[in-house]
Amino acid sequence: MLASDQTAPDFALPAVDVRALIRRVAPAALVAGAAVLGVVLIGGHVHTFADALRRVLGLDGGWAAAGIVFECLSLTGYVALLSLVAGRATPRVGARESAQITLAGAAATRLLPTAGAGGAALTLWTLRRAGLRSLVATRTLLVFLVVLYFVFLASVVISGAALALGLVGSHGPIALSALPAGVAMLTIALALTLALASRRGRQSRTDAGGDSGSAGTRSRLRTAAGLGGDAVRDAIRLIRSANVRLAGAVAYWLLDAAVLWAMLHALGSPPALPVVALAYFVGQAANTLPIPGSVSGGVAGVLIAFGVPAGLALPAVLAYRTIAVWLPTPVAIAAVPGLRSTIARWGREDAAAPASS
Repeated sequence: MLASDQTAPDFALPAVDVRALIRRVAPAALVAGAAVLGVVLIGGHVHTFADALRRVLGLDGGWAAAGIVFECLSLTGYVALLSLVAGRATPRVGARESAQITLAGAAATRLLPTAGAGGAALTLWTLRRAGLRSLVATRTLLVFLVVLYFVFLASVVISGAALALGLVGSHGPIALSALPAGVAMLTIALALTLALASRRGRQSRTDAGGDSGSAGTRSRLRTAAGLGGDAVRDAIRLIRSANVRLAGAVAYWLLDAAVLWAMLHALGSPPALPVVALAYFVGQAANTLPIPGSVSGGVAGVLIAFGVPAGLALPAVLAYRTIAVWLPTPVAIAAVPGLRSTIARWGREDAAAPASS
């Protein structure tokens, strides 16, 4: 269906060397731990932090199991959406391959200091190895991200507006709820604007897209904007198809946030659902900052700002991060060899195709 890009660089996923991995991760972990410890000591909250660790270690097994189930179902939603979007571009990426890409991408996101871009980069590279041309692979990845993060932005708008307008009983800084909702609405509006603008000049963008050497900066920006607009239009058409696997985008965010809700419920009385949702999504937005602890700090900060006691917010966030981030990491690392085998199989199939024809 789509021609293979023969100019793609020939490299493969590295073998998993546990010792080298530990040597790579240990310094960053030590630095992050020292930073957290320094903040705690300077702030004089040693007892609060120690109590939070004690409460996390004593977490009820039933709620911990519920959190693990929620996280597994969340990853299943991600796999379902990826198999839908990538499967439309190439039949090589089905549910099994999508699971391998998802888990290997999670390992890259956890272990590489790229502010969450490691998983996207690995997904793009895998699509290239599946036989997609560079432009097609990029557009496929963008469609996937548009659908996934539309749910993210819509959730921020709904939860932020509910809190800013006082539709729920919780009280907190209006700016903390209204500002994220406003930014999310502007982002959605910008994406729709790009989609409308991409209807014009499609032929000129197509001509410019093949000339990466002589195109100027302005032309490259127009091409990038056009590619983003086309991806938004593709995503809108995909959403209109009402495919059941589109629910994977909702499941991914909803069930991952449910892990945080479960931990709050296990350790005390959780706040209103819009507060949990806003804290979760603002914290996830903080993941764009390559700063250790940005997600945990963002989530806990919003919870505390809306009246959740620090003695509840801190251990709940620590328990959430343990279940959602660190427990799946060994499984994610173990998935890397499987993805390497899949890519090697694709390479053998491509090599055998000319001989058979």
